[in-house]
Amino acid sequence: MKTIELFNQEVLVKDSLCGPTPESRWEVEPNLRLYIKVTDSCNADCKFCANGNCKDFGKLDLEHLDFVIRYLKENNRLHSIGLTGGEPMINPDKLNDILNLIWSIDKNIQVQISTNGLNLREIAGFDDPNNLESIHISRHHYDDKKNIEIFGTDTIATTEDIMFLQDALTNKKIININTLVMKDYISNLEEIKKMLDYVGETGVYKNGFVSLMKCNDYSESHFINFNDIFNNLDENFLLAHRFYAATYCECIDGIYSSKNAKLVEFYARMVKECKCPYTTQLVYTSDNKVTAGFGGKVLYKGINR
Repeated sequence: MKTIELFNQEVLVKDSLCGPTPESRWEVEPNLRLYIKVTDSCNADCKFCANGNCKDFGKLDLEHLDFVIRYLKENNRLHSIGLTGGEPMINPDKLNDILNLIWSIDKNIQVQISTNGLNLREIAGFDDPNNLESIHISRHHYDDKKNIEIFGTDTIATTEDIMFLQDALTNKKIININTLVMKDYISNLEEIKKMLDYVGETGVYKNGFVSLMKCNDYSESHFINFNDIFNNLDENFLLAHRFYAATYCECIDGIYSSKNAKLVEFYARMVKECKCPYTTQLVYTSDNKVTAGFGGKVLYKGINR
């Protein structure tokens, strides 16, 4: 860990790469992912959600955001940008404006969008969707009815929406499907394989699996340790890497051969503690603050116009 100065305040950050054992440590000069909370509103009602308020606290100001991105770049602290919420696709036009702002500063900034699939097809009409590093679509079950049950709404990505966007994009590696591993749903190896087979059928190349963070009662009761599944892979899987961030987080990645003979990349991640002593990310909030992680110390306080 290393203390750096940002916005005239001290911040404790991670200064090493993840390694093949919890004890591995390769020191690097820290730079951080900036998450931009486009809004705190959300169309879904997920029981595991850590952002339970689901309402806007202000109006995101592009002028303040411009300052923050340029400041982080000039100080060599910006690794990449993630656009999130709430649900960032509640206002597709606003999201497109934010993307244009980012790429007016630097066309090479890596940007990802995380969405439950609301208004998903609108991304195809953005000014430069193929410049995105990735689009992470939350899809927690291969069965549409089960997926709707998990989200508590049907205003999410359908299979047809995912296939439409995949077909519309020139860069076929942009879309990732993100799936929570939890009791009663995707909870064992056979269900993992069904999910990967589903993703292969959509034409998407990558599926991520994430254990719930045990930060509320629902997540505690539905938690599944991803090692109980991914330590027992069969011949359809090729495991490539395993990484640890000390004792706080671990992940794996590899390739799966689906039943329709398509190769699907997969990864799995488990955060072991809700609270970590250091930060690997900054958050630009919907009311124009910058915090050290989600819900962390306020480093910059813009004007809520």
